Amino acid sequence: MSKRLTASVLSALVIAAPTHAEESTGLPITVTATRFAEPTASVLAPVNIITRKDIEQLHARSLADVVKTLPGVEMVSNGGRGQQSSVLVRGTTSAETLVLMDGVRINSATNGATDFSSIPLNQVERIEFVRGARASVYGSDAMGGVINIITRGTTGQSHHSLNGSAGSRDYQNLNGNSSFDISQQQHLKVAGGYETEDGYNAHPVAGINDGDKHGFLGRSAMLDYQNQLTDNTNVYGAMHWTRNTVQSDGSSVPYVYNGVTYGGHERDETWEENTNYQLGTKYQKDRYQTEIKTSLINNDMYYYPDIISRDDADSVYKTNQYQVSWLNNYQLTDPWSVGGGVDWRRDVLQSDSESSGTAFFNDDKGRNNVGVYALSQYHWQQWLGELSGRTDDNQQYGRHNTWQAGLGWNFVPEYRLSTRYGTAFRAPTFNDLYTPYSVSPDLKPETSKNSEVALEGTTAGLLWRVTGYRNDIDQMIQWAPGSDGNWYPSNVGRARIRGIELEGEFATGWLNHKISADFKDAQDLENDTPLARRAKRNYKWTGSANWEKWDSSLIGQYQSERFDNSARLAPYSLWDAAVGYHVLPQLRIGGRVDNLFDKDYTVASGYATPERSYYLDFSYQM
Repeated sequence: MSKRLTASVLSALVIAAPTHAEESTGLPITVTATRFAEPTASVLAPVNIITRKDIEQLHARSLADVVKTLPGVEMVSNGGRGQQSSVLVRGTTSAETLVLMDGVRINSATNGATDFSSIPLNQVERIEFVRGARASVYGSDAMGGVINIITRGTTGQSHHSLNGSAGSRDYQNLNGNSSFDISQQQHLKVAGGYETEDGYNAHPVAGINDGDKHGFLGRSAMLDYQNQLTDNTNVYGAMHWTRNTVQSDGSSVPYVYNGVTYGGHERDETWEENTNYQLGTKYQKDRYQTEIKTSLINNDMYYYPDIISRDDADSVYKTNQYQVSWLNNYQLTDPWSVGGGVDWRRDVLQSDSESSGTAFFNDDKGRNNVGVYALSQYHWQQWLGELSGRTDDNQQYGRHNTWQAGLGWNFVPEYRLSTRYGTAFRAPTFNDLYTPYSVSPDLKPETSKNSEVALEGTTAGLLWRVTGYRNDIDQMIQWAPGSDGNWYPSNVGRARIRGIELEGEFATGWLNHKISADFKDAQDLENDTPLARRAKRNYKWTGSANWEKWDSSLIGQYQSERFDNSARLAPYSLWDAAVGYHVLPQLRIGGRVDNLFDKDYTVASGYATPERSYYLDFSYQM
C-alpha cells in the first residue's frame, strides 16, 4: 500500500509544497508522476511506493515477487523463474504498461514488454508505481500505468551488504552491493549477483516430456557514479548488465500434415544479454530545475533447441535503443509550477536478426521518435489541478497527440475528492511491424481514453482510497486474416475496461496491514468475450511485524476465475510467509515459504505452477 495515503491526509501546507521540497516537508516523494521529485500528496494519480526496507521484509527472491503485491497488478507467468510472463495493470497488457529504470524506459523494442527477470532485486533501492495513463508526459506505452525501478544510491549514505539464499528445486543465489561516498561530492554504487535454479516441468505434455525440468541461470552487475560538481549541478553515469539463460518447452503431441510428422519432444533455451548505459546531468537553482539524460540499451537474444549450441541458433533478435531527454521544471509562484521537455528515441532492429532461419531484412531497420510535452500544476489552499499535453512524431507511424487534465479538492483537511481524464497510446513494436512471413508497416498505434474518480482520506487510523476508472481502447493490434487468407497483425481490436479499486493501510497493535481489492470488467468488444487471463476480482493482503530481533511478513492473494481462450481457469488463493531474525546487528538469517498451503492452481492454460517451496536466506550488512 502506498505511503502516499499518509501524505494525502495532510492539510493545504502539504498540497502547496513546492516540488523540490523533500527535505523541508519530510514527506514521501515520487519522481515518476511528473519526472521531477515532488511530494506524493501533490499527485492526483494513485501512487504506490515500495522501499528497500519493504523488499527486505518480504524476503523476496525476484522483482516479480514484489510487484505482484501492488494493487491493480496481475502477474501471469508461463511457468517458473525466468519464463515468459506478463504484468497486467488495470487489465492492460505488458506492452501497455511503461517500465522505467531510473527514469529511462526499458520496454522491449521487439515485443513491447519488460522482462522482470532481467532486473536483479539486489540492485533495487525503491519502486514507484503510478496507475492510470501518463502518455501526456511519457509518450507511448503508458496506458495502464508506469513502474519506475530506482537503483541509484543516495549521496551521503553508506551501506555494504552480502546476501545469499538457497531452497527448493536447487535454487541458489548470491549477491552483494556496496554504496558509499568516494568524497564529499562523489558517490559510487557497485553490485553483482549470481542466481540459478533447476526448475520444474513448466509445460507438461503427458508421455512426451515427462521428467523434463526447465531451469534458470542469471548473472548481473551494475556500476553507478554520481558527482555533485557544485551546489547546483550534479552529473551521473551508470551501467547495468545482465545475462540470463532460461530453459522452456516446445513439445507437442505429434501430428501429421501433408504426409510429414510434426511435434514431439523439444526442450528449448533462451540466451539473453542486456546492457544499459546511462549518462546525465541535473541542475537546480532557486525555482528552476533541468535535467539532461542519455541512454543506450543493447539487447541480444538467441532462441534455440537445447540440443544445439547458441552459435547455431536460427532465431536471433538484436536491438539497440538510443534515448536523449531534456527535462525542465519552473516554480512560477507558490501555487503554480510549469514544466516541459523534449524526448528523442531511436529503436534499431539489427540486420542479423532472424526467425526460424529466415532473416527479417538485409539492412538495419530503425525508426526515430521525437516527443515534446508541457505540464502545469496548480496547488492553492484546498485545490490541486493538473494539465498536460504531448505530441510525438514517429518516423514509422506519424504524429500522435495526447493530453490529460485533473482536479482535486480537499473539501475537509483529511479527505480529498479528485477526477482525471486523459488519452494515451501504444506504438506498434518491431514484432508487430515485421516478421519474415508478414510485413505490416501501415499499422497505427493503439489508442485509449482514460477516466477516473477517486475519494481518499483517513478515518480512525485507517488510510484509505477508493478509485473508479474506465479505459476504452481502440485499434488494438491483433492477428487477423488478410485478403489473401494469411494472418497478419492488424488494427482490429476494441476493449473496454471498467473497475473499482479499494486500498487501505492500518495497524492493529504490532501488526501492520496493507490491503487492496480490485473489481474489474475487462471486455473484448469485437468478440463480446472477457479479455484473456483477467480476473473480475482480486484481493490482496500484506501483514508485517517487527518485534525486538524478529521481523515477519505474510502475503495473501485471491483471484477469481479467468478465461484463457476457451479454457476456464479456476479461482485460487495463495499465501506466502517469511520470517527473519537478527543474530547480530549486522547479520540477519531467515526464510520464506511460497504457496504455504501447497495449492494446485493455474494462471496460464497448459502451464504448470510451483508447488510449496522453501527458501533459507542470510543478509550481512557491513
